[in-house]
Amino acid sequence: MRYEIVGDRIVDLSQMLEPGIPAPVGFPDPKLEFFKRMDEGNVINVEKITFCPHSGTHIDAPFHFVQDGITVEQVDPGVIMGTAVVVDLRHLEDGAPIERSDVEKWEKESGETIREGDAVLLMTRFSRYWELNDPEEKFLNRKWPYITRSVADYFLEKKIRLVGVESMDLDLIDPYDLSTSEFIGHRTFLPNGIYIIENLKNLEKIGKPRCSIIASPLKIKGATGSPVRVIAIV
Repeated sequence: MRYEIVGDRIVDLSQMLEPGIPAPVGFPDPKLEFFKRMDEGNVINVEKITFCPHSGTHIDAPFHFVQDGITVEQVDPGVIMGTAVVVDLRHLEDGAPIERSDVEKWEKESGETIREGDAVLLMTRFSRYWELNDPEEKFLNRKWPYITRSVADYFLEKKIRLVGVESMDLDLIDPYDLSTSEFIGHRTFLPNGIYIIENLKNLEKIGKPRCSIIASPLKIKGATGSPVRVIAIV
């Protein structure tokens, strides 16, 4: 049932991949450069695209944090197809920890239960701070709600297949110095085959606690991640 896609309304959950998007310091800007142009006498337009696979809306493959983990071309495309549950955490303040109790409270109040094999999308509305070139560094410097040990272990118990968040990272990190971060979520999920999608948007437009999602990473041999165009079917 995990692969069943049901619904008749489409919601695009992906940020645009373009120069100037928010990213940790040292991550290269996406670039699109034309090496053949019709306005320069060529018969076609053709470009070269350069990007870091962990910028924009993207999936992390286990190799991102696990030395002998699988790389992105080995990821089962079905991981980001099928059932998804949208956990409404909009009441959390910026920089708040996401605890197991927050998710259990949502389950009780919504009448929904996170099921084995679900993709879990954490709706915090942090994506509202996304801004090109971020002149006030609202997205980069503002702390986002982040995964704690208690909720990481809870999702592990539930045997979910995927966690999606609206921030550039599901963990509490310093985007200026990643070496200072514990990466509790990454180091819990990826070794256990639970994949991670970051920089989602429009989760509030789904309008219900359950939907189907469909997407696929690029088949890049040896890569630690890939951009994804994530679509919700409601």
